Amino acid sequence: MKKRKEVGIGHLMTDESAWADLLLSKTALILATVIILMAVYSLAGSSAEIARKDEVETIATKIASNIDLAGSSRSGNSLNCMTFDPESSEMQLSKISDLNISISSEYIFCTLKEKGKDISAARQLSYRTLPFSHDKLRDMLSVRFGANGNISQPISSVFPYADVTDFLDKKGTDELYLNMSKELCIQETTIYVRNGGEVNGLEYVLVYQ
Repeated sequence: MKKRKEVGIGHLMTDESAWADLLLSKTALILATVIILMAVYSLAGSSAEIARKDEVETIATKIASNIDLAGSSRSGNSLNCMTFDPESSEMQLSKISDLNISISSEYIFCTLKEKGKDISAARQLSYRTLPFSHDKLRDMLSVRFGANGNISQPISSVFPYADVTDFLDKKGTDELYLNMSKELCIQETTIYVRNGGEVNGLEYVLVYQ
């Protein structure tokens, strides 16, 4: 049976190689501990970032769903307002002010700035969306076409559909940047146009604060 080699203090004092072995083993142990701690820290950081990403994705999805719901309602000028409560279950963000949200005619963009990083999410909208209030939209149509597009004032033009959609596409290129301390108003509306003897409607969703 092979005997275990015992290394005593006296042996260490007289054997330099034993000292070297001891130092190497201690150094290896310290390095292993550091590597393990770094791995744990990295894993914790990755988990936190994934959680934040999920939160931002949830917020973008919630806004897009509300806009699409308004577009599908077909109820005529229906209005829905949503708030951004940091205490709500969907928005457990430590600093709601660090969340930047913009809405264009086709997309929702959400970006959270945290620890020097941008955590982003985007959602495509299913309905034509404009960053105007109902009153501002009607005023713009009145100035451009001489009618506000209500059922009692349908818009008449040489090419009514193309003229109205082209006009609103150009006007709606600006993004709406949300103020997180204010509610977001989402309103479905219909713009009526006269095409010969027929009057038909163009459906839009308005988003504004």
